[in-house]
Amino acid sequence: MTPDHWRLVNDLFHAALACDTAERDAFLEQSCADPSVKAEVSSLLMHADDAPSGFTPPEPTVSGVAPGATPIEPDLVGSRLGHYDILSVLGSGGMGVVYLANDRRLGRPVAIKALSPRYLSDDHYRRRLRQEARAAATLSHPAIATVYALEEFDGALYLVCEYVPGTTLREALQDGPLPTATVLQAGTDIASALAAAHARDLVHRDLKPENVMLTPEGSVKILDFGLAQFRHPPAGVSMSDTRLTRPGAVIGTPGYMAPEQLRGADPDFRADLFAFGVTLYELATGRHPFVGDDPVTTLVRVLEAEPAPSDALEACPPGFQQVVSRCLEKDPQARFDDTTDLVRALEAATPEPPSHASGTRPISWSPLWWWQLHQIFVSVLLYALLIPLWVVRGWTPGSIGNALFFGAVAASAVGATLRLHLWFTSRVYPSELLTQRHKTARWVRGADWTFALVLLGAAAATLSQTAVSATLLVGTAIATLVASLVIEPATTRAAFPHTDAP
Repeated sequence: MTPDHWRLVNDLFHAALACDTAERDAFLEQSCADPSVKAEVSSLLMHADDAPSGFTPPEPTVSGVAPGATPIEPDLVGSRLGHYDILSVLGSGGMGVVYLANDRRLGRPVAIKALSPRYLSDDHYRRRLRQEARAAATLSHPAIATVYALEEFDGALYLVCEYVPGTTLREALQDGPLPTATVLQAGTDIASALAAAHARDLVHRDLKPENVMLTPEGSVKILDFGLAQFRHPPAGVSMSDTRLTRPGAVIGTPGYMAPEQLRGADPDFRADLFAFGVTLYELATGRHPFVGDDPVTTLVRVLEAEPAPSDALEACPPGFQQVVSRCLEKDPQARFDDTTDLVRALEAATPEPPSHASGTRPISWSPLWWWQLHQIFVSVLLYALLIPLWVVRGWTPGSIGNALFFGAVAASAVGATLRLHLWFTSRVYPSELLTQRHKTARWVRGADWTFALVLLGAAAATLSQTAVSATLLVGTAIATLVASLVIEPATTRAAFPHTDAP
């Protein structure tokens, strides 16, 4: 379609949208001499009244919960569902709420998606949740969040999934475009996950930055298969079970839907490629390729306009630019013939990492790395401070010095040993880390406060003999409290967002 044609469609669409619904047909009959223009405008009007905020970046969400809805009261927090202890709320939205829970049977953190109370008896939404469980359970890929079980307690359905720490790509984009290396790696991982889904005839239909998590280690996980659809039902499943919308219905987030989806066509894997292209463009540039002044304008641009030019995209490797352009083709046949071809194209566009003469991997300065460093540093410091306290013990008259020293030994042993235990768990058994953090939080904090009190006591006991040592002890006590109350919680929140970090 030519630019003049598109501008005519856009102008007539906005003019028709301003008319009363009953008057739109008459307006189009009078204003559209070209049948193709009338058909385009009519197609846009069919979906304009239902256009959600998804044309522009919606609010950040967790685990695919719908954006823009009133948060649901976390009434399950602190309760138990079967062998699951509900710890906190990860996210909430129109369809329901996602909780962080502890699986007591296997000793691991899980994410539990629950329907909103108003949908508990709605068969459509119950089927949606079953469909999500069935779709994700057929897939096994490191970049797809694993579904563990579909549970039913007191007549309510709960989807139990892998807990994925980190932030959504939408949240990561709040600070601007992502580094090119991160975009290339995340894009390759997402494309590989889509290839695994498409190999099983499964179309995601709602890929967007809100539905992809970026972990502290830098890997990605696709979430929320609630709108996924099998192109051909698996053995033992009827087509009616896999199709939750009527033919021709528009479902998904329009800002990420392919033009054929917006026009009501039954989407295949190439619709996911379009959404993938939009997501890649956003990661590289920090903005939507078709964003307009309002949701309707964005919809029109998705259908007819070319992606907005971007200096950030021009700075990316040429092969990457070609991948994005091909994914964003309006004609689905012009996109990749197979998702594995997309994966190969992204791999070819990724520069080879620089070699390291020592053969060691470069350090990853991630929030998790800083948290681990903090655990090691504080553990060493607690043990090292026993040396000056031993010296101070000799300056303190009577048994007070011995009592203070033995109190410091006990506090440092508890605080340092538990921190080293958490560091080891994070390196070797990361799935157990959340549970271990909750179990040890009070002990670690208590040990820190005890150690600080011992330092203050030692300062008071030695003040009359050496003011300099007493001052240093008071300063160390204050630093210990600041580290416990400010620094460690900050590094913990950065390394483990979306958890009630102790």
